[in-house]
Amino acid sequence: MADHALALSAMGRGNAAACYRELGAEMRRLREAAGLTGRSIARKTKWDPTRVSRIESGQINIDVADLCWYLGILRVDRDVALPLIDLCRQAKEDKGFWLSQHGEWIPDTLSSLIYHESTASLSIGYEPMVVPGLLQTERYAHAMISRERWRTPADIESAVEIRLDRRNTLDRLSSKYVFYIHEQALRLEVGSANLMYEQMIALTLAAAEPKLELRVVPAKAGARSYFGQDFVLFQYEEHEPLAYLGGAVTALFLEDPTYIATYSALANELASVAMVAEESRSFIAALADEYDRRGFRHATDRVEEEQF
Repeated sequence: MADHALALSAMGRGNAAACYRELGAEMRRLREAAGLTGRSIARKTKWDPTRVSRIESGQINIDVADLCWYLGILRVDRDVALPLIDLCRQAKEDKGFWLSQHGEWIPDTLSSLIYHESTASLSIGYEPMVVPGLLQTERYAHAMISRERWRTPADIESAVEIRLDRRNTLDRLSSKYVFYIHEQALRLEVGSANLMYEQMIALTLAAAEPKLELRVVPAKAGARSYFGQDFVLFQYEEHEPLAYLGGAVTALFLEDPTYIATYSALANELASVAMVAEESRSFIAALADEYDRRGFRHATDRVEEEQF
């Protein structure tokens, strides 16, 4: 799959902007939750039923006034409506990118990420510092999330549950996933050696899945192994590609072809530097063994100290 990134920018076939697809999917979800059909909305708005369908599929644009009318018919609460109105405004600006803010329980950025990764046919991600969220074990996810001191205990548990639920995306039969993970992300000890042993075993097993491709970017490649911050490229059967850049406060979604071409080129370079899949799996399995020995030595030393 070394040439997958080259195909990424050319294979999208639709004109539905990612912003409008996400907005339309949420409008449809709210309508169905309200127990209304597309035809009943069409009657109330006097829109053609096909227009309602195309808006909800993101195929045509909707302006803020019409969105407010739609949400008003559904009697959507203000707190639910405002983020959608803001998303609509950003979509109308048509900059080729948009920012998504973090919220309290399910951040807007995470809601957007879940939607776009769950509808993609191919996902190519790069992670330089930590194990990718979709591949994290429960203990690893808990250790990473609980380090954020602003979170309450209840918020930590909720965030861990959401992260684990995201892994259901990997069960979609029609999707393929390529994960480029820098060696330093695998050597960064989170929690304990025992926790890392568990995480490495989970990665080794995941690497055996036919639709998952895990490739390690080796530190020995020196400067060639540096690719900046994490990113994910999404490819769709019927839409143009989308790029996602995570952040501590906001996330950036890119859909302009120029941006996509840049990250597609980065993905190609990653493919040329990273270990092949089998070598990567062996490398991760060896790391698991290393963490296992370290954890055993630590446990032995602790028992000896207690006996002393």
